[in-house]
Amino acid sequence: MIGAFVYQYILGYSAVLLMALNLQKKEEIICKIHETATRAVSVVVATLDGIAVNEVTKLRKEARDIGVCVHVIRNTLMRKVIENTPLACLREILTGQNIVAFSMNQPRDSARIFVKFTKNHEHFKIKGAVFEGKFIPASKINLLSDLPNHKEAIFRLITIMKTSSIGSLIHILHILSNQKQ
Repeated sequence: MIGAFVYQYILGYSAVLLMALNLQKKEEIICKIHETATRAVSVVVATLDGIAVNEVTKLRKEARDIGVCVHVIRNTLMRKVIENTPLACLREILTGQNIVAFSMNQPRDSARIFVKFTKNHEHFKIKGAVFEGKFIPASKINLLSDLPNHKEAIFRLITIMKTSSIGSLIHILHILSNQKQ
C-alpha cells in the first residue's frame, strides 16, 4: 500500500482507511469509543502483532455475537478515551499494536473471548484488563474470565444455601435424637 502512513481504524463494524486523520475524525473516533468505554463493565487489552486480518475478523464476529465491542485504535487516541475515567490504569500497557475488547453485558465476556483466542494463536498476548476500576494483569486474567454469569452465580448461591440448610437440619435432628436417648 502507501506505506507506514496508512492506518486502519475499526469503527463499530466498518473499517476506514485513512492516510492522516483530521481533527474532526479524531474527535469522532474518541467520542464513539469513549461512549462504548463508559458503558462497558470490563475492558481487556491484547497485542495484535503477528495476527492475520481474517483472524481478527473472526474474533470480532465471535465477540459481537455475545455483546463485546472490539476496536483497534491508535494508542494516542485510546489514551484520550481513557483519560479521567476508571480505565486510566490501562495507560501503561498501551504500547505497540493493540486490540481492545469492551464487555457490554457480562464482565467475563471479553476476557473469555481473548483467552480462547490466545489458545489458538501463540502471538496473541493479553496485556491486561480493567474491572470495576481495578487493573488486572495478564497473569491473573483467568480471575476475570472464570467469573460466573448472573444465572450461574444465583445457582451457586441457591446450592450453597440448600447445602447449608440441609446440613443444619441434619445437625439439629442429630442433637434431638441424642437428647431423646
